[in-house]
Amino acid sequence: MSDLDTQIHLHARVFRTGCDWYADIDDHTDPQPDDPYWYGYYSSQRAAIDAACERIAALNRDRCRRLSQQLLLRATSSA
Repeated sequence: MSDLDTQIHLHARVFRTGCDWYADIDDHTDPQPDDPYWYGYYSSQRAAIDAACERIAALNRDRCRRLSQQLLLRATSSA
């Protein structure tokens, strides 16, 4: 399997801890909160959800950018 075929399936978890809302993003192979890709604490559930969604979108943009660069490098090296 090449780097271009690799897929990461992420999920967000949002829950209340005391007075704060916790959000994290993890992959399906290691869904434990001990080593997430990203996490944060927020004052509201809405803020936690928005932050998790924005982080997933940013991770997706970064991944798409890297894939585009890999495709461009492959196209220019085979020409």
